[in-house]
Amino acid sequence: MKTRNIPPMNDNSRTGYPEHIRLLLMIHWKESGNWDLYHAIKYRLARIDILQPHGFRYRLPDKLSHILSEFYLPLIALVQKNSCDIVISWSMRIGICYGLLNRVFKSSRSPKHIIYDFHIDLTRTDPRYRFRLKLLQMAIPGIDFFFVTSEAEKDIYFKKFAIGMEQMAFWPISPPRYLLETSYPTKDYIFAYGNSDRDYDTLVDAVVDIPVKTVIVSRTYMPSRALPAHVDLIREKSWNALLSLIASARIVVIPLLSYRIAAGQLTMMETLALGRPLIITKNMATTEYAVDGKTALFFEAGDVETLNHHIQYLLAHPDAAEKMGQTARERVKNHAARRLAALMNAIDWLLNVRN
Repeated sequence: MKTRNIPPMNDNSRTGYPEHIRLLLMIHWKESGNWDLYHAIKYRLARIDILQPHGFRYRLPDKLSHILSEFYLPLIALVQKNSCDIVISWSMRIGICYGLLNRVFKSSRSPKHIIYDFHIDLTRTDPRYRFRLKLLQMAIPGIDFFFVTSEAEKDIYFKKFAIGMEQMAFWPISPPRYLLETSYPTKDYIFAYGNSDRDYDTLVDAVVDIPVKTVIVSRTYMPSRALPAHVDLIREKSWNALLSLIASARIVVIPLLSYRIAAGQLTMMETLALGRPLIITKNMATTEYAVDGKTALFFEAGDVETLNHHIQYLLAHPDAAEKMGQTARERVKNHAARRLAALMNAIDWLLNVRN
């Protein structure tokens, strides 16, 4: 997907923006032109090119296509680097691969490199992950700006990788606009979903004596014991079916493994955008998106008692639960503007920093 020679706009929305800049985005999904961020920036820059997984004669499984693209897209970007001013890697693996290549072949004319979703798992110490951190350390000189998943992580990466504070910014996730306009009738069940870094055993322990149906959608959850009769585990749902389950739930619970893992933000934002009452584990990233007691209820990782108390409270006070969900829905409406400002501020900073 490309935009070239964008005509000037008649309003003042472009004031202060670097209109001559050519941007190259590397993403690992098939983008059909509906991405709201793309539409937000396409008239603010001179040109936007998007590199995404190429089509093959025979369709590859999505997971394989995803993995392969994270290695060959950086190579294509390296070849095309003279045709752009800024390159954005939209995943850690893409960013590491391009960062390594950029470090080796970097010159005074090389485009600036931004990495999105920069984060590490502070709880992992296994050899495989330590090797990945070594590669990351080697790639960092090939990365000029880092969008991190929380404000709290800046100090961590400054100390661990010597990344300058001015090179980092928190990236506020923004939900798709249509979620803010989607509504379903509320039904009588508790809902939880997601695959990465989840602690569903804690949720099951918290609802074992609560006589309300609980539905969990997860491909990866392996229960440590037999599930109670009122807890349903579903492995797969289409997006439309999943959307219906989120938007109809009395309560959504997102139980996470650790404060030190930035996880759960996407499901959190989907839930808040749909206006559903949310209970979520406190971690570095989730606390960026809600105020405890006003737009969500937080609990510490593994705290069955507090989670049980929060669930009982929201079930017993449905009006307060709905008010909390609708307040959250209103507050997330400004995230798209915050996200756009973060990106344009990073571009402005890169244009003015010395090589």
